[in-house]
Amino acid sequence: MEGIYRLGTRLYKDDGDRLFAHQFGDGFIIVADFHEPRLDRCAAIAVALMRHISHAGCLARAAIAEGEFADISGLWPKVIQEAIARDGSDDCVSLGSGLMTLLPVMGTALIAANKLDARNPVKGSILTIATSDSVRISPSFPRRTIDGDACLSVLDWVHAEHRYIDLIWSRAGVGRSPVDAARAIRDYIDAEEPPPAWIAGTLDSSNLS
Repeated sequence: MEGIYRLGTRLYKDDGDRLFAHQFGDGFIIVADFHEPRLDRCAAIAVALMRHISHAGCLARAAIAEGEFADISGLWPKVIQEAIARDGSDDCVSLGSGLMTLLPVMGTALIAANKLDARNPVKGSILTIATSDSVRISPSFPRRTIDGDACLSVLDWVHAEHRYIDLIWSRAGVGRSPVDAARAIRDYIDAEEPPPAWIAGTLDSSNLS
């Protein structure tokens, strides 16, 4: 959450390159202002955030996908819209002494990213992208296709090098070096002792032996 906030307030904050971030449970969907023909910036943001999270002793999982995303609050029932106006809150309404939390945005971008990640059989801290979309990313991001499903690829978030990654680190302070990221994976495995399949998936996708 802190890393996304830094990205949106220190670097990608102006019209054209601004970001929209929405929390869903323990994850976020990050949406660009406009369609991006090249996906280097998207990949760099994912890599930087995954490295940033590793600095806190945790590891993340992410996916890059495309789709529509819009404000759907205008489609809510009239009774909900009236309750919002009465309660003076945009994200919840009273249910007696309880609360109904509202999510005013939805779209195929979220669905596509979730489906892409769920379809990937590889366990662990990985960055998934459709193989057809990976051709829109610079070779500076090492990748490999998934065994048994050539339509899916994983990007090596540990060893990727790109000017956008450097820019995100220098301007927003988000990320860390490949050496530090690799060490964070080792430390996490030693401390948490995740299942063998999780360890294998993380190390293989990150080209770590």
